[in-house]
Amino acid sequence: MGACFSEMGHTVFGVGNESSAVRELNAGRAPVHEPQLEPMLLRNIKAGRLKFTTNYSEALTDVEFVFVAIDTPVDYSDRPVLDVIFDTVTAIAEHRTGSIVLCVTAQVPVGTSERLLGIIRRRKPTLDCDIAYIPEFLRLSEAVETFLRADRFIIGTDNKIVAERVAELYIPLKRPVLLTKLRSAEMSKHASNTFLATSISFVNEISDICEQVGADVSEVVAGMKLDQRIGPRAFLSPGLGFAGGTLGRDIRALQELGREHGTGTTLLDAVAAVNRSRAEFVVKRLRQQFGSIGGLRIGVYGLTYKPGTSTLRRSIALEIIAQLVGADARVAAFDPLADLSNSGPLPKFETTSDPYEAASGCDALLLLTEWNGIRELDWERVCRSMRQPVFIDTRNFFDPETMAGIGFVYMGVGRGASAAKALVAQGV
Repeated sequence: MGACFSEMGHTVFGVGNESSAVRELNAGRAPVHEPQLEPMLLRNIKAGRLKFTTNYSEALTDVEFVFVAIDTPVDYSDRPVLDVIFDTVTAIAEHRTGSIVLCVTAQVPVGTSERLLGIIRRRKPTLDCDIAYIPEFLRLSEAVETFLRADRFIIGTDNKIVAERVAELYIPLKRPVLLTKLRSAEMSKHASNTFLATSISFVNEISDICEQVGADVSEVVAGMKLDQRIGPRAFLSPGLGFAGGTLGRDIRALQELGREHGTGTTLLDAVAAVNRSRAEFVVKRLRQQFGSIGGLRIGVYGLTYKPGTSTLRRSIALEIIAQLVGADARVAAFDPLADLSNSGPLPKFETTSDPYEAASGCDALLLLTEWNGIRELDWERVCRSMRQPVFIDTRNFFDPETMAGIGFVYMGVGRGASAAKALVAQGV
């Protein structure tokens, strides 16, 4: 966000408490894998439009807008941990005088923006502060693109003049801008992410039924997307469900609001329950194939919580590996982007810098997260190197017939190969 605003010609200060991160950013090095970001950082730092600091007083001098753009942590129940946001706003109040518009883009529950404004007014009654909530819809690995060419910008504030001032920042991008009430903007983030999560749980339940009746979920989804009411970009990719805490955080927020106000959340409860069950998919497949997991050597391709990023936060791949290790399997994993240094406690598994080494001698190979270039691997070499060529493609990334032709025992998600053969054998 800071790099993009500076690219638009604004002078931007990024402020945070981690001095090592600030040094890296001022050197033009991004903390995560994000295509297009580092050249933009370097260009705008060199031009004097972008600077990072740990000094709040320096960052907050003579600014009009202060963006709270923190990636809100979540606990293991997907509840947002807001302490860091409250601390940041307290620091803003302590180091800023005059007037500001506080723009919150962090993913927070409905009503949080008003709480933040209350902190500022209690801490410094003399600070003239207005507030706006602008939900952030950036996608990791596509963050620059999804900012500069956003589907929309939603600006929530109960002050029309403030709404117009904030909108002026985004109008040059020539993207749709929607002005709403403050709480409507907060709710729009919950609603958008929860709708996406619902789509994922829906298609995963459809894929399970496809598996049983001999249908191929890929073909089913292709037919659905031709319906104009659904559309070609519908979020209908069966697999391991949603991870990373982002979508789960919004479901949890709405569940909490429902309980607080005595409103049922039956659909949201079901969406969350379906998603929790997806982590068992791989273990069930392996037990169906081998009977027991103990003693198996299993290769894993992909550790990050989604393709194209380096982060492992709330990665379902790590959850699956923990299950396998807990069942006495040995696991070797490869991921060209994963940053293990910021992952927290890890299950006991071997990491390798070579995808062929990860597959060598394995009884089964799991594709949990794809990466650019994975199709170009020598898959015949991969197959030959395995002790038993069982390939579980949780992303439905490869063509089943092609992989079977190479020699793999191929298993996708909801593609129904085994069920289809059973129906043919029965003369149906």
